[in-house]
This record gives sequence, C-alpha cells and structure tokens, in this order.
Amino acid sequence: MKKVLGFFLLASTLLLSSCRTGGVIIRETPLNVSETRRAVMAVIGEPRSVSQNGREILSQFYDKKNKIIEKMDMARERYYTHVTVLGDRRPYDVQVEVLVEGRNEEGGFDLLDRDDDKAGVIAEKIRQSLNQSRDTRNVIDDFRSF
Repeated sequence: MKKVLGFFLLASTLLLSSCRTGGVIIRETPLNVSETRRAVMAVIGEPRSVSQNGREILSQFYDKKNKIIEKMDMARERYYTHVTVLGDRRPYDVQVEVLVEGRNEEGGFDLLDRDDDKAGVIAEKIRQSLNQSRDTRNVIDDFRSF
C-alpha cells in the first residue's frame, strides 16, 4: 500500500511540476504564417529579429511605458515581446510573451521576469489585427490554383 501511495505521490508531483508555458496564447488563428507574421508586425512594429522559418518574432527593446529605448547604455530595465506561431498546420496558435530584463554587474542584461499583463494587452491587439487581416484578404489569391 505504501508503494502505491508513494508512486501516486511521485506521479502527481511530476505532473504538477511539469513545464508551463508563459505568456498568453491566442487559440486557433485561421491565417497562414506569413499573414499572421504581418498582423503581428503591425502591432509590435519593426522586429529586432525573425527566425528563419518566420515563426518566432522578437520586438525591439522598450521601457515600462512602451517607448522604444534608443540609448541602451542608460537603461536599467528593458522589456521585449516574443511572439511564437505554434503548430504545424492551420489553425495555428500564437503565443505572446513579454519578458523583462535587468542590468547585471558586468553591464549586460539578465532575464528577470515575465509580464503577463502586458502580454495580455498585446495579445488582444494582435487578435484584433488578425481579425482585420482576415476580413481584408483576397480569397482568390489565397487558393493559388496554379
């Protein structure tokens, strides 16, 4: 009986402590990856980097008031948005994370925290942009029969 209880306790501990995704997830977006990327870039602006497959987008660094940081040597804390398109086919999920970095002793930046409140606001703007993009797309060009 003790072995069964111990196994159950171990299994439940592993289940509860498993990896958790941070940020906010927009479920089942019907657009393709390039249209989704275009809608995301309309919200976050010109990205700092985009992955090779176009599914991960990093925004420019900004401060607490959402203003882009121009002189990085003066900043003690910086924020950036990390958007990931999840899934291998449509409908895709879009994960939005806002990460906070703080300056360390050597002058570099270390990851401090995630700001899920800002991520929720940005995710809602992206959701609205995705819906607008869906209304304005050309249905005939979307199929590309040739």
